[in-house]
Amino acid sequence: MTIQEFTHKFKEIKSLGFVPTMRKGPTGIGYTLETLLGIAENNVAHPDIEGAELKAHRTKGNSLITLFTFNNKVWKMPPLEAVKNMAV
Repeated sequence: MTIQEFTHKFKEIKSLGFVPTMRKGPTGIGYTLETLLGIAENNVAHPDIEGAELKAHRTKGNSLITLFTFNNKVWKMPPLEAVKNMAV
């Protein structure tokens, strides 16, 4: 999925307002968002959207979000370099 496709679909989803999760538990919000975006559920570490991995969480949740994978096969650059590039 390209970033333009994501942006268009995300705006459509946002216009729906509150959407109940399609699955109970901590993975429910991510599963629901991916389903509404038309992204098939997978357990692959590769990015969902044009080189970026999609992350979702509940507003009032207190669970941690993994921003980086330790799977070196998916990295196109060292993780520290990616963080430094984002800070620019």
